[in-house]
Amino acid sequence: MSKSKAVEFRELVDNREIADLSAVFDEIWATSPGPAHFGTAMLVALHHGGHYVVGAFSEGEMIGGCVGFFVEPLGEVLHSHIAGVLPGHAGKGIGRALKHHQRDWCIERGVRTIRWTFDPLVARNAYFNIQRLGASPTEYNPDFYGSMADGINAGDASDRMLVSWDLDVDGSPSSAVAVNDTFKALQPTEDGTPRMLPIPPDCIDIAVGIPRDIEHLRTVDRASAFAWRHALREYLEPLIASKEWQSTGFDPSGYYTFTKICETTGEEQVHAH
Repeated sequence: MSKSKAVEFRELVDNREIADLSAVFDEIWATSPGPAHFGTAMLVALHHGGHYVVGAFSEGEMIGGCVGFFVEPLGEVLHSHIAGVLPGHAGKGIGRALKHHQRDWCIERGVRTIRWTFDPLVARNAYFNIQRLGASPTEYNPDFYGSMADGINAGDASDRMLVSWDLDVDGSPSSAVAVNDTFKALQPTEDGTPRMLPIPPDCIDIAVGIPRDIEHLRTVDRASAFAWRHALREYLEPLIASKEWQSTGFDPSGYYTFTKICETTGEEQVHAH
């Protein structure tokens, strides 16, 4: 058990608390009325199987939580499937403390890697996952979950980026490549729509931009948000899969950054900056 300020994190063993966690997830993802975002029965089964089912509490009230389960290679990796805090408690560092509780829980059990997916169009999550925690992008999955009916994802393709967090690496991640003088392959135009440019063959460092607030954009201009989804997919899917490009971080101005890998004497070496 660990604490961050007045917030307590603990594994849920009581079915009533597990049902409360299901209700908290429904409130965060605005699923009501309708089916639960993550049903109580499944959460009970995951807890019973020894997986990660944890609630975050403030003054005795559940305000968030996280659920993860073991995946292959078994005993080495935990997939963190869902994590969130209620809107009134967002932006207070609870999410980061929750991830570090999960990290400690995994290390105690000999697990060295945590993986999870997130919507790559959400800038604050990209910055948190890649720059604050130091997780590395490993896959881009178009429409990963198929159609989703919750209040956040309804009406949009469920593209997700898979990241991997190496728990043996201590300290802060390295700084992202500065984007001021970097070729911006994708960036917002003055009216907020995506501006797409081909990547020059001699380019070493590139930046791939996203909107500052895609969630607001979805409410005021769904067509533009839809265009961003497909534009970002066109760049990130091949870049992350490529052996020629390496992710170098996420700049707080809203850009994923990549550097080209060159081959010298049979070995791969990242270009120096």
